[in-house]
Amino acid sequence: MNPASIDRAAAPLLLLAALTGAAGAQHQLPLHQAPPELGIANYAIDATLDPGSKLIRGEEEILWRNRTEYATSELWFHLYLNAFRDDRSTFARGVEGNPWGLPGPVPDEYRGWVEISSLEVLQGGEAVPDAILSRSFAQPDDGNPDDRTVLKVELANPVPPGGNIRLKVVFESRLPRGVARTGWVQDYFFGAQWFPKLGVFEQGRWNCHQYHAFTEYYADFGLYDVRLTVPGGWVVGGSGPSGQRNNGDGTTTYRFQQEKIHDFAWVASPRFDIRNVRVVAPTLPEVDVRLLILPEHRHLGNRYLRAVRESLRRFGEWFGPYPYPMFTLVDPAYRSDTGGMEYPAFVTAGASWLSPEASLTLESIAAHEVAHQWWYAVVASNEFEEAWLDEGLASWSESLLLQTAYPPIRYVEEFLGGVPLVFDHLDISLETINLPNVRRAGARDRMSRPSWQSLDGLSYVTNTYSKPELTLWTLQRLLGEEEMLRVLRTYFDRFAFRHPRTEDFIGVVSEVAGRDMQWFFDETFGSSELLDYAIAEAGSTRLGGETDTAETYRTEVLVRRLEGARLPVEVLLEFEDGSEVSTVWDGGDRWKKFVYDRPSRLRRAAVDPGRKLLLDLDPVNNSWVRREEEGHSPATLRWTSKWLFWVQNLLETFAFLG
Repeated sequence: MNPASIDRAAAPLLLLAALTGAAGAQHQLPLHQAPPELGIANYAIDATLDPGSKLIRGEEEILWRNRTEYATSELWFHLYLNAFRDDRSTFARGVEGNPWGLPGPVPDEYRGWVEISSLEVLQGGEAVPDAILSRSFAQPDDGNPDDRTVLKVELANPVPPGGNIRLKVVFESRLPRGVARTGWVQDYFFGAQWFPKLGVFEQGRWNCHQYHAFTEYYADFGLYDVRLTVPGGWVVGGSGPSGQRNNGDGTTTYRFQQEKIHDFAWVASPRFDIRNVRVVAPTLPEVDVRLLILPEHRHLGNRYLRAVRESLRRFGEWFGPYPYPMFTLVDPAYRSDTGGMEYPAFVTAGASWLSPEASLTLESIAAHEVAHQWWYAVVASNEFEEAWLDEGLASWSESLLLQTAYPPIRYVEEFLGGVPLVFDHLDISLETINLPNVRRAGARDRMSRPSWQSLDGLSYVTNTYSKPELTLWTLQRLLGEEEMLRVLRTYFDRFAFRHPRTEDFIGVVSEVAGRDMQWFFDETFGSSELLDYAIAEAGSTRLGGETDTAETYRTEVLVRRLEGARLPVEVLLEFEDGSEVSTVWDGGDRWKKFVYDRPSRLRRAAVDPGRKLLLDLDPVNNSWVRREEEGHSPATLRWTSKWLFWVQNLLETFAFLG
C-alpha cells in the first residue's frame, strides 16, 4: 500500500472513527440520523480559545480525497491569518496605509497569525515516517517573499487519482483586534479563516491564491466536525447544528457537525442573547434559525428575524430550497469589522442602534448575506477569480427581496456622522441605484478580471458588486422576470455543491432563453466599456411646393452610441397622427440615422423606450419630444434634460452612500 494514501473503501470508516471515537463517548451528539456524507476536504478540529492571550490552540485531522484524474505530490494550504502578521504581507501592501487604518506604528494587539507546529501524514492512526519532504511558503500571485498566507507541502509519495490522504495538523492561531472579517473587540471573538485550510486541486494544479486586500475565498466541500472550548458561560455560534458540554473546570466545549460545507467560522461572547425561531413554508423544508444578538440591539431582534424569514422563504421559492437544517445570524460587535459577512449556514449582519425601520439598512445587509447561502455556500464559485458571480448574484437577490417584501423603498441620508433621516415621500428604485458607481468606476476594470487584481477599492466594489447587479437587472429586463427566475433555479439546481464558472452561468442563460446570449456577456462581463445611447438630432421637414395638396414630411432621427459597449436597442418613433415606427438597431456603429417620409410630423423619438438597458449611463438623453408649439425651444429642453440628469445623479449618489 502507498504509505501516503488511504484505501478508498476504508477512508469513510477511518474518518468517522476520528470524528466520533477519538472524541470519547461523552462527545457523541445525535446530529445525524444517517452517517454524514464525506466530501473532498473533511475536517475534524479540536480547539481551545484563550481570551486573555487571544490565542486559539488546536489540532485538526484532515481527510482529503483526490477526486480528479491527476496525481499530486503536493498539498497547498491557506494560512489566512498571516495576512495580519506585519505590514509586509501582500494583504497589508494592498491597503493604502495599512489594513487597520491607523496612523503611525501598528500596536501589537492588531497583529494576527497562524503557525503550524506539527504536520504529519497518518495511516491507521499512526504517523507515517518521512512522508513529508518539505514545507515552504509560496507566493503564486506576486512573488512577495514576505507573504506567508500560502503553505506548500511536498509529499514523498503522490496521492493518485481516486486516492486519499489523512493528515494531522497541530497549530496555534492568534486573532487580531477586529480587522477584515475576523478578530476580537473586548469580550467578542470572531473566528474566520482561523485554521490551516486546503486550497482546491483542479485540472492538475492547486488553486490556492494569497490573501489579498480585494478578495474572498475558495475551498472544497466536506464534512466538518469542530469542537471549540471556551470559558464557561460564553455563548458560541458557528456553521451548523451544535451541542455543548460543561467540562467541570470552568470551561464549556461546543461541538458542531455539518456536512456539505466548505468553511467553518464561529463567534463567541458572554454577552449574547439567543433567540430561536423555526422558518416554515408550505413547499420548503423547515429551517431552525438562531439569532445571536448583543444587548444594546435587543430592540432590533424582530427586524433581524423578519429579514431572515423573508429571505429564506422567498429565496427558497425563487431559487431552490435552503439545504441545511440550521441557520445562524450574528449581530456583530461595534467596531469589530466582522459585520456583513457570509459563511456556510452562518452569517453576520450589522446595524446601528439609531437605524430607523424605514432605512432598511439592517434588512438589506441581512438579505444580502442570506442570499450568499445560495450563491456562495451551495453554488461555490471561485471568489478569488470570479467574485462577480457570487457578489453580483447576491446583490441582485438582495434588491429583488427588498423590492418584493419591503416596498416602497425610501430615500435615506445620514447626517452628523451617522444620524439617519428618512425622506418619507421620496422613493428610490433599487434597479438603478448602482448607476453612480458604474459612471465613476465601471470603466476601470472588466468584471472578468480577478478581484485581487482590481485597480483600486472603488474599482473592486464597482466591478464585483455594482456593475454585476446592474448587468443582472438589465438581463432580467431583456428576458422577463419569470424567465430570469427560471435561469436562477436551473443554475442553482445544476451546480449545487459544485464550483461553476462564468461560462456555466452563460450556458444556463442561453439554454433557458432558447438563444445564444454570449453577445450580452461579451459586452458586459468581458468588457470594461460602458453603455450610453442618445437621440442626438430629431425633427421633421415638410416636403413639396406650396401647391401640393397632400402634406408629406421627411423625418430624420440621428441615434448615437456615446460609449463603447454595444447592445441591440429599440428605437421608437411616434408621429402626430398617432402612428408609430419601431425598429431594433444592433448598435454596431457609432451612429445610425433613421429617415422616413410620412404624412405627419414626428412627435417623439426614443431609444430604448421600454428602459430595458438599465446599464445606460444617461437615460435622460434617450428621448426627444416636439415642444416648440408649447413655447419650449430645443435649447430649453436640452438644458432642462441636463438639469434633470444631474439631479437624478445626485439623488442616486446619496442613495448609494446612504
